[in-house]
Amino acid sequence: MPNIDIHNHVTPAAYIQAVREAPGHMGGHIERDERGREWLIMDTGRRTEVRQLFINTELRLHAMAEAQIDVMVESILPLLFHYWADIDKAIRVCCTVNDAIAEDVARYPNRIVGMGTVPLQDVAEAIRELERIVSELKMPAVIIGSHVNNRNLDEAEFFPFFERAQDLGALIFVHPHEVAARERLKRYYLTNWIGNPLETSIAFASLIFGGVLQRLPDLKVCFAHAGGYTPWIRGRWQHGYSVSAKPEVALRETVYEHTRRCYFDTVIFDELALEYLIRAVGSDRILHGTDYPADMGTWDQVARINGLTNLTQPEKEKILGGNAAALLNLPPVAIV
Repeated sequence: MPNIDIHNHVTPAAYIQAVREAPGHMGGHIERDERGREWLIMDTGRRTEVRQLFINTELRLHAMAEAQIDVMVESILPLLFHYWADIDKAIRVCCTVNDAIAEDVARYPNRIVGMGTVPLQDVAEAIRELERIVSELKMPAVIIGSHVNNRNLDEAEFFPFFERAQDLGALIFVHPHEVAARERLKRYYLTNWIGNPLETSIAFASLIFGGVLQRLPDLKVCFAHAGGYTPWIRGRWQHGYSVSAKPEVALRETVYEHTRRCYFDTVIFDELALEYLIRAVGSDRILHGTDYPADMGTWDQVARINGLTNLTQPEKEKILGGNAAALLNLPPVAIV
């Protein structure tokens, strides 16, 4: 069974080239600083350095091989979610990115799996692109943000998208972006250290208490960064729901049961915390993820997971790749 990385970010070179050629059409532009570094600057003012580890496929594959990772599931940086853009621009960006990732898959079918992106600010267009991602581009997963322009994922307008994802059997990977309380968290990089897991937790709670997971029991959802705070605070959520005088949605299952039906990556940075997560939701719900090549990523996890003494070898193999292979319906492959 190959080792599979479910959380692996890419900025496709084709997208960067499209920005160079037509910045007004792609929601950003490229600038070079006094040190010669290039920066992708979105129309919103957000920026990220144009780094080879994000755009050079051969370099990325070499780094993965060194980390004993056989297959990477490519998804875009959350900065590239164009939820803020007009819909024509957002569709253009999504199509450019998704086509580029599909080309990576075609070039390296045994090493790369595609995870698409959709313009979720327009649900009809998001569904249309999701159908293209799955049916035409043959990619089994899609990454979405933890909210859409400050609208939580349980809003009624988004339900048809989740419903269609369930029908198609597509995995939804929920990743934080544009975090809450940004002004209070702007020092010490707390936007990432605290804000990102907070965002994931808000998204998770919204899908539970908004009844989305209850109405769509076969929906496949994986949450980045080990589910944020959810695994550790779900007892508080359950207690709060049990004493709520007027819960907005009557849940037929407990919070514990809902969390055990979802999936979590392993980006938690602490073996004890990872061991607790595995005990809490079961080894069949954990997917090896690295957050490569972000500064908060960690791509030395194969040895760490293999070193967990309280797991059987079959459990380790499931976490390292077996669970992802089954979830994404991947055929057996020979790694070359």
